[in-house]
Amino acid sequence: MQGKQIGIKMSNQYIEKPHLDGSSFYYPGNRTGFLLVHGFTATTTEVKPLAERLKQEGYTVSAPLLPGHDTHPDDLNKVHWQDWYQTVRQAYLGLRETCDRVWLGGESMGTLLCLMTAVEFSEAAGLLLFAPALEVKRLRAAYLLQYFIKYLDKSHKSNNQEWKGYNVYPMKGTVQFLKLQKKVRTELEKVTQPTLVVVSKADQTVLFTAGETIINAIASQKKQLIVLEESPHTMLLGHENQQIIDKAIDFVKAAEGYDNVHEEPAAGRV
Repeated sequence: MQGKQIGIKMSNQYIEKPHLDGSSFYYPGNRTGFLLVHGFTATTTEVKPLAERLKQEGYTVSAPLLPGHDTHPDDLNKVHWQDWYQTVRQAYLGLRETCDRVWLGGESMGTLLCLMTAVEFSEAAGLLLFAPALEVKRLRAAYLLQYFIKYLDKSHKSNNQEWKGYNVYPMKGTVQFLKLQKKVRTELEKVTQPTLVVVSKADQTVLFTAGETIINAIASQKKQLIVLEESPHTMLLGHENQQIIDKAIDFVKAAEGYDNVHEEPAAGRV
């Protein structure tokens, strides 16, 4: 018991807002499911506003915590991008057991994992991509820095949002993130599902031009790009988040062709 307490204390010095719950969660609902994926160094708190709204609309929602997150940055330095993908993949398969359709939604690095899932599972209903991290500013140096430092401080990016995650970039984990970006770029043309991409010119973390890159590269017949002026990188927690969520739900309903809220509930989770 004492060891567990020490571990928690050690983790908290590297975690912003440790009092928040960033663990995996699941909301049972109707037979349309949504898999929501958080970003690099973050937790499920950053997709919770969208999850809560989808729950209100009657949908089933699953949001897994990715390996190496919400513990200690050392853990993120020990995983590979394939570990993150396998977690998302298993969550998708879990939703597919009880849902007729599964939408994929992610923020930042979570969008990359959603794109990978859409490529493997062509039957996925569609994609909601917020602040896609196809290219992150000033992180390519991680390939070299990983041999000299364990972490790169990012505490200066802290704000008043209800965001929980690491206040550092673990360097070896960052290299895995960069490798995931490279892999996704080669797979974009295989994406065929309806896709909504939302980017912001005020994003200080990723290039907003990634939105246009994705829209131009994917093979989807139905696709939409929304460019915001003021939202931060973690836009699902920002001051425009309700408008963003409204647009996302409108996109889903338009793509599905009808309102799914009155469907029969999905079976209980196995």
